[in-house]
Amino acid sequence: MSSFSNWDREGYRRRVGEEEAARLRRSIMAEQWGYQLAEERKRLGFTQAGSAEIMGVSPGRVSRIEHGEVATVEALVACVSALGRKLELPADIGGHLLKMPTDPAA
Repeated sequence: MSSFSNWDREGYRRRVGEEEAARLRRSIMAEQWGYQLAEERKRLGFTQAGSAEIMGVSPGRVSRIEHGEVATVEALVACVSALGRKLELPADIGGHLLKMPTDPAA
């Protein structure tokens, strides 16, 4: 017999509170972003030290970003730019999808 039960999102929010649930969602999302950035950096053959040099930050900062400890749009733009790529953000405005560049020069 399995002890699996269906996920009760509303019950979870009531138990932990809306602020804590939002904080945990942001934390999980930051970890996912960091993991994806680290995998792409490795795939392209960059080291953390090399990426840090291009970004003008310490290798420790790159490590913190890749471990989900720093998750700002600015940090993501810097990481993606250091890999020679650009970051665009999709915006769904009333069902109309817009691609928003993060580089004002783009």
